[in-house]
Amino acid sequence: MMGTRSRLTLVSLLATCLSCISPAYAEDPPPMPSASAPEIPLPEIPPMPDTALPPADPEKAQGLRSRFDELTALSVEAPLDTPDFGFFLADLGDGVVPVIAAELTTLKERLDGKAALDVLDDARKEGRKAIKKAKKGGDDEDGDWLVFVLSLQRTDSDAWRDTVKLYGMLRMLEKVGTTAAVRLMVDTYSRFGELVRIDLQRAFDRLENRAVPALIEAKQHDAKKVRTWARKQLDRMGKVTAGEAVSTTDHVVLADVLRAFGRIADLDSTRVILSYCNADRAQLREAARQAIGALGEPAEWHIKDVYKTLTGDKPPRDWDWKRAARELFRRYDQQRLSSVYQLMSDGDAAQKEGKPQDATAAYDKVLARMPGFPRRHEMVPAYIGHAEALAQEGSEQKAMLLLRKARRLLPEGEAAGDAEKAIDAKLTFLEAKALFDAGTPDPFLIQRAIELDPGNEVAKQMLASLESKAEAKKKETKQYGTAIGVGVGALALAILLVRFPRRRREEETPNEEEAPRAEPQAAPLDEPPPEEAPVDAPPDPPA
Repeated sequence: MMGTRSRLTLVSLLATCLSCISPAYAEDPPPMPSASAPEIPLPEIPPMPDTALPPADPEKAQGLRSRFDELTALSVEAPLDTPDFGFFLADLGDGVVPVIAAELTTLKERLDGKAALDVLDDARKEGRKAIKKAKKGGDDEDGDWLVFVLSLQRTDSDAWRDTVKLYGMLRMLEKVGTTAAVRLMVDTYSRFGELVRIDLQRAFDRLENRAVPALIEAKQHDAKKVRTWARKQLDRMGKVTAGEAVSTTDHVVLADVLRAFGRIADLDSTRVILSYCNADRAQLREAARQAIGALGEPAEWHIKDVYKTLTGDKPPRDWDWKRAARELFRRYDQQRLSSVYQLMSDGDAAQKEGKPQDATAAYDKVLARMPGFPRRHEMVPAYIGHAEALAQEGSEQKAMLLLRKARRLLPEGEAAGDAEKAIDAKLTFLEAKALFDAGTPDPFLIQRAIELDPGNEVAKQMLASLESKAEAKKKETKQYGTAIGVGVGALALAILLVRFPRRRREEETPNEEEAPRAEPQAAPLDEPPPEEAPVDAPPDPPA
């Protein structure tokens, strides 16, 4: 019977051999480019990214402290409770890692290690009792140590609060799960030792492959105990050899593994790293080339041997490791990108012949296959020429799309030169013209187009037309105002003329109601009153 260790070694060798066959795993290597294949530039060796953390964000630091206050105030009555830590672990990202690093530094300065260990021992005892009482079997390692500590509820103890914060930060880093976060988790072992060792090991078991890159880097840690511990963790996880370490389907983790091998200068992994220097995924390809650059001169004979195997030619003696690596990368790129560079050559030829439409058609295919094509800035004149042709045909919208694409192809910063200003001038003019033709002109856009291109006569004519229309409208408005004023004045005069004679007649003719009434004259006293006329009696009724 083959032992477990022997089986692991055999699997490791098989994985290493398979990874060296080709970067595309089971795919056959692409054929060597023919003599007529277009020449591609000598690629550079990309630099290794820095692992230093950025400064902590003060706002995030304040938010983290608020979460710690909520965590220590959380009511946990028993070690086997299952509290909801959603409030504590929600909305975490890479930005919280620098904040936790700063908090861990502060915590290390004030933490009473012996008192914290006593707190942890008490919490584990209570946890074991609860597990035994529940008849679940196992030991305290089966429970959640953060819940164990919280269940003590020693809110008046500084050691208890610091222990809760420490385990809370480890839980946050595990939740983030990036290589930067795991790297900081490994570093906590060098700072806090046995207080966190077992909990870290359990966290790495949960993280699985995501913990591998940081553990590989820890093999070269400054502290000897961390180096030894990291190797034991990788051995326990079955990730000892390079072939085992790269056996993951997570491309982010795989890229970090390749870079980790480069950072610790692991020459035994050189062949595996070289097999990914021609990977189809740009992320893996760049990480592998960064790792080769980090390995440097000690990997020279590996690089030259792979070059000879690939081309059949022995590298010249005057090539150092950098030149050999760059030439190897160029051969890889020729294998993978020969058709892309051929399309680029076709586009360049069409542009020289004055056929910008054919040129942009070829360039579109190049960008579809390789959006980050290194010579994409050379495509800009063709897109501008095609846009100008479309604008002359009246297809302003399509022309604007091409101009926006040309602007995206420009290099960043000062390297763009005057090309960006020229594109902005054409784009602004076309936008202004489209609005002008639609009957909703924008004088600001027209004026901006003239500022960007003072020689744009069409824009000047558009602006002059707007100014003349504005002047005519102003004059027309003035005329309307004058006419309305005259009409209002005439109406007012007519009203006055009508009302003035009427008022004068009313003043000359007294009103009947206001005229004085003649008072009746009293009869003389010596004269008898006048006799009243007799009233005829009604006739007698008939018998």
